[in-house]
Amino acid sequence: MNFNYKNFTVYGENPSNCPHCHRDIEPIQISTYAEKDICYSIWKCTFRECGKAFVASYKITGQRTSEFVGFLDGTPIAPHWPEIINKLNSKFITTYMQALHAEYLGLDEISGMGFRKSIEYLVKDYLIQRDSSLEGKIEDSLLAKVIGENFTLSQEADLKDLLQRATWLGNDMTHYLKYHDNFDILDLKELIKLVMDEIHSIEQKRHYIANIQSKYKK
Repeated sequence: MNFNYKNFTVYGENPSNCPHCHRDIEPIQISTYAEKDICYSIWKCTFRECGKAFVASYKITGQRTSEFVGFLDGTPIAPHWPEIINKLNSKFITTYMQALHAEYLGLDEISGMGFRKSIEYLVKDYLIQRDSSLEGKIEDSLLAKVIGENFTLSQEADLKDLLQRATWLGNDMTHYLKYHDNFDILDLKELIKLVMDEIHSIEQKRHYIANIQSKYKK
């Protein structure tokens, strides 16, 4: 793809997938428009069962170069939700998906805050589902305090460590100062995935240990 900007021909990489159907495609370019160091390019999906138009945005980085920022429409692909997470009475999934959509649209300054908020919903709602006596006690407590005081069993050590690190990265994306410069939003999403997997593993172990008893005669 190339387009004219301030009397220069600027080059950019063609989209390789459709933000609507998520198929790998070679889309048809319809038009481009550039202003204030941003190019908006309209494309048409070539997958027969889709055929939708979409807009890709590019940041102009030099006289002849540009960098893909994101799509202005379409929907991101949701991660796999373990059964325990899917059944949780929580705003976690809704908040996570809104943050994922913001990231998908290139809104990196606000998507991190959304992922951080989703962690808080996940932690507090999981704990309340596990122990209803916590309802009304932990909702307005600091997340770090809730994690530190409620994941104390030896089998929860990895979960606690992962949650603490996910919270630290989430705080970096929410507050003015960033303390963990070597990690970004992809690392935060990976930590959230590991947290979900760890919760699933813990609950599966509890289920089988509690419900399968020895039938052998002593």
